[in-house]
Amino acid sequence: MSGGEFVALTAQGVSQHVVTRVRHVAAALPQALALDDGVVRLDYAELERRAAALSSRIAAAAPGGEPVAVLLSHGSTAGVAVLAVLGTGAPVVVLDPTTPVERLRHYVEQSGASTVVTDASRAADAAELCPRVVRTDRALVALAQDDAAVAPDCSWPLADDQLDSRAPVVIVYTSGSTGRPKGVVAHSESVLHDATTNGRGCYGPGAVIGNLLPMAFSAGIGLLLAGMATGSAQALFDPRTRAVSELPGWLLQAGVTVLAASPAILRGAVAALAPGEQLGRLAAVTTAGETIHAAEMQRLRTALGPGCTVHNRYGSSETWLIAEHVITPGDPGPTGAVPVGLPVEGVSLRVVDEAGRRHATGTGRLEVTSRWLTDGYWRAPEATAAVFTAGADGSTSYLTSDTATIAADGVVRLLGRVDHSVKIRGHLVEPGEVDAVLHALPEVREAVVVGVVPGEEGGRSRLVAYVVPEAASLQVPQLRRAVRAALPAFMVPEQVVLLERLPRTERGKLDRSALPPPPAVEVGGVPPRTDWERVVAAFVARALDLDAVGAHDDFFELGGDSLAAEALLAAMGSSLDVPSEVLTTSLIAENPTVAELAEALRRRRRSGRDAAVVTFNGGGSRRPLFVVAGAGGVALAFRRLAERLGGDQPLIALQARGLEGGGRPEWSVRSRARHHLAQLRQVQPHGPYRLAGHSLGALVALDLAQQLRDAGEEVESLIVIDSFPPDPALAPPALEGPLPQRAKTLASILLTGVVQSRGMGHYDRFHLQGKLLQRRYRTRPWEGRALVLVAADDPDAEARSRWAEHLRGPWTMHRTGGDHTGVLQEPHVGPLAELVRDELDALERRGSGAGHRSVGAA
Repeated sequence: MSGGEFVALTAQGVSQHVVTRVRHVAAALPQALALDDGVVRLDYAELERRAAALSSRIAAAAPGGEPVAVLLSHGSTAGVAVLAVLGTGAPVVVLDPTTPVERLRHYVEQSGASTVVTDASRAADAAELCPRVVRTDRALVALAQDDAAVAPDCSWPLADDQLDSRAPVVIVYTSGSTGRPKGVVAHSESVLHDATTNGRGCYGPGAVIGNLLPMAFSAGIGLLLAGMATGSAQALFDPRTRAVSELPGWLLQAGVTVLAASPAILRGAVAALAPGEQLGRLAAVTTAGETIHAAEMQRLRTALGPGCTVHNRYGSSETWLIAEHVITPGDPGPTGAVPVGLPVEGVSLRVVDEAGRRHATGTGRLEVTSRWLTDGYWRAPEATAAVFTAGADGSTSYLTSDTATIAADGVVRLLGRVDHSVKIRGHLVEPGEVDAVLHALPEVREAVVVGVVPGEEGGRSRLVAYVVPEAASLQVPQLRRAVRAALPAFMVPEQVVLLERLPRTERGKLDRSALPPPPAVEVGGVPPRTDWERVVAAFVARALDLDAVGAHDDFFELGGDSLAAEALLAAMGSSLDVPSEVLTTSLIAENPTVAELAEALRRRRRSGRDAAVVTFNGGGSRRPLFVVAGAGGVALAFRRLAERLGGDQPLIALQARGLEGGGRPEWSVRSRARHHLAQLRQVQPHGPYRLAGHSLGALVALDLAQQLRDAGEEVESLIVIDSFPPDPALAPPALEGPLPQRAKTLASILLTGVVQSRGMGHYDRFHLQGKLLQRRYRTRPWEGRALVLVAADDPDAEARSRWAEHLRGPWTMHRTGGDHTGVLQEPHVGPLAELVRDELDALERRGSGAGHRSVGAA
């Protein structure tokens, strides 16, 4: 096709080869950006020039018509190589460089490729895979030579009329039910039609696509070619080799307008955002690969901002894009699982019931019909015939493995799989492949892997392996390492259950229904013991999408991977006062348990800062809430409360002097309150003040309120969070046991904040010292407004409710879930925060919060 005015790609214009279409785009938009990976930036003219030169080299090396493999990192050069292979008339097989070589060898052998395109960094692996290797670095270096005698021919090896639009152009591999991956083959018209359906409302000249999808997978190679065919710019980012915390800044720097990413990547990117930060300035986000539930979608939409449209899509390697559900900025959020929506143009959907009858509406196995489906499985006619059916009108039907409901309005909702496959981190995994690896291990007698999918409440899908050991010496970490060496990380079972035998039916077949229930992700028997451990445990649980984790739980054994590690580091970096150079994945690798990581972070906190004062939501516009930590409690323990209160509510947390950093501790509640009074006035010189405290911190906040009142300042409210009242008779003893034990404990307490001892931890000593201060503290009743919150699940709840005789002003009391420490953690901190927020909102309505300036973040 000659140059001239750009012609948009439509369903009526797909009867051409992919390379022919890209040549038209390059002729019409030569200076428009095509590919940019941050190192190599190519306009369409340069993309075509490089692809043509490389294509000639490939054509000279590879046997005609034989598939050609590409083994390159996720970047511009890989895009050039894919287009170059297609220019030879051969189909391309993109190999993922993060996949073990043994698995890549199966792809190469099954496809019949004997030529691979690669660069210097992967030349050794390429030589193991194929006898013929074409080096992009050599071809493109020669292209850059000024000497015409050295520069290669930049013409394509085949003209447009020599390129067959119905010939195979792409082979992508998907899991197979036999435990061996199958190659799905597609022709140009199929690829280009997918470009029209994917691109509607998203792609085209002027659009900058943020491409995060690996090219070795159907969605990735489809996106690459769709971007080229529609004249879009593509900015390439590999979240497997770059920190997900870089993504928000990269989106802005690259000017991305359309982000294409899996739900797993989006989940990590949202978790990495700082409070109030948005995920770029995007016009649209497209995502597919796993079910998204309403709460997760709402978090994503909040992070994207008010002007972004979300396309929740559904497709497969065999069909390309099937359906999509579009959520525009003004649409209300969905409830439950987000539907996959309506079929795209050129696709019709039906459900097949158990009797084999087809229905336009109802529930059953989903069947897809279109003229633009793929050609089936490469070199596997029996497997193709099992699920593909040719229609008399030239269309093809594909029977998916998904159970779905089609409503009267045509909206499709997925219900699950009819086979045993499961989506893990956006990848369709056939557990039989993992079974095959496990059975090959001499230490394993029998094994079966099952996929566990989340319920309506959300969560993540995971793999669980049931294994019968050949020998009692089988170690689970050893087994996981063996699987990891043979398969991608997302195919490694998150949990391994050892059994004496697998359950069988009367006929000797595996009885999956009799397997033990998939275990919940286990939490270690030792709960977090210090506030630092509790803070880190909360971060880890959130990164791994777990309800809770224990002090000795291992991040990686619980299913953590590099993406989860990056999300964890990004989240901690926005809240913990730890230098950014310390927050590396090696820190987690060297300190994988919660207790180890908490101690490593505590020791690496910045020096020269007052660790006793921590500000959350410093940019908030409301009057700050000052919260005092309890005995041995750290200010960071209030991070979850601050998050739940919202970014507009500053929270300044105060902890005891000497707990972390320099300074000797105070030896009375009143002296600690005086110390905090000086810190408080540095942030807010004059009232009205809003004060709160947890445990002993509530008594300190009470005394602080009394001192402020005595100084003529207004204290609007005192919030007591699960604290004994100032009555020594109710306070538990600090010294227990026989006299020698009490004397030893007292001697250790007297060294609080001075030295460490082997017999008692630093934070434990502060905790016991606080008990002593509590039993010695008395004060007059509080005359002002108060809110008392009691942890209803704690054994001391009744005693901590007895504040009536100590409060003379207007006050209310509420019981909330959790125990004494759990009340500040998920899931109990949410209801607690609602009560605190209601109290603060009531103060705001009185008009006293107007005009407050934001406070600086610590």
